[in-house]
Amino acid sequence: MSTAGALINRVSRQLLSGTIEERNKLASTVTSADTSIVMSYDLAGLRAGSVFEIDSELMYIWVAESGSKTLTVERAYLGTTAAAHTAGALAILNPRFPQQQLLDSFNQELDDLSSPSNGLFRVINADLTYNGSDRQLNITSASTVIDLIDVRLKYLASDYPVLRGVRLSRDLPTADFASGFALTFDELSMAGTLRVRYKAPFVRASTTASDIQSVCLLPLTMEDIIEMGVMARMLSVREVKRNFIESQGDTRRSDEVPAGSIANSVTNILRLRRDRIIAEASKLARQYPLTIRV
Repeated sequence: MSTAGALINRVSRQLLSGTIEERNKLASTVTSADTSIVMSYDLAGLRAGSVFEIDSELMYIWVAESGSKTLTVERAYLGTTAAAHTAGALAILNPRFPQQQLLDSFNQELDDLSSPSNGLFRVINADLTYNGSDRQLNITSASTVIDLIDVRLKYLASDYPVLRGVRLSRDLPTADFASGFALTFDELSMAGTLRVRYKAPFVRASTTASDIQSVCLLPLTMEDIIEMGVMARMLSVREVKRNFIESQGDTRRSDEVPAGSIANSVTNILRLRRDRIIAEASKLARQYPLTIRV
C-alpha cells in the first residue's frame, strides 16, 4: 500500500536528480488564515517576490523581515488551497515541481489510463435480483461504467451460466433508473440472482494522503505507469518555458542543453509508459474476456 503523496515524492526525486532546493522550517503552527509566518532559520532566499511551498500550498511573499525571520504572505497562491501547517513543516523555496501540480498530474493520469485507447480499468462485481419479466434492470450503486464484462445467472449454487443477450444502457433517466445505468435484456431470462461484472475507471485522489490501492483502486503493478505519466506531464511544460521570447536566458544554455533535449527525454518516458500500458491491458484482456453481445 502507498499514498499518492509517496508516489509523487518518488517522481519529484527522479525529476530533481539530486538537485537540492532551498528550504526552511516553520517555527510555529499556522492556521489556514494566518498571513504572518515565522521561520526557524535565516530567511536567505525567502524574500519579497519569492514563492515557497508548505505541504501542497504555495505562498507568495509580500514582505520579508530578516531580523525576526517573519514573512508576510499571500495564502493559496496560484489556485492552491490554504491549509493549517504544523511547526517544523518544510518550506521549499520556488519549487520546480509543486506538490499540487504533481497531484493534478497524478489524477489526470488516472483518468487517462481508463480511456478506451489505453484499455485499463478496475473490475466491480454487483449482485442484482431479476424478476424474469422486466426488459431493463437498474445497475444498483453504479456511478461510472465503462463497459460490461459479463452477466451470469445463478442457476444452481455451483452453476452461473453467462447470459449472452444482455447489453449496457447508459444515460437513462435517474427517476426510473437511480444509477443512470441499466442492463437491457434482448432475450428474457428466468428470474433469479444476477452476478454482474463491469469495467469502471480508477478513482481520483482528493489529497496526497489518499491511498492508491484502497482509495484510487489502482493495482500495485500499475504504479510505475502513473509515475512515468506524471514525469512526462511535468517535463513537457519545461520546454515551453524555455521557448518564451520575452526574455533571454543564459547564453551557454544552448551549448550545454540543446533545444529539444527535454522533449526527447519525454519521448523516451512516453515510449516506456506505452509499453507498460500495453502489457497491463493485455493481462486484463486475458483475465476478463468480453462475453457480452454488442
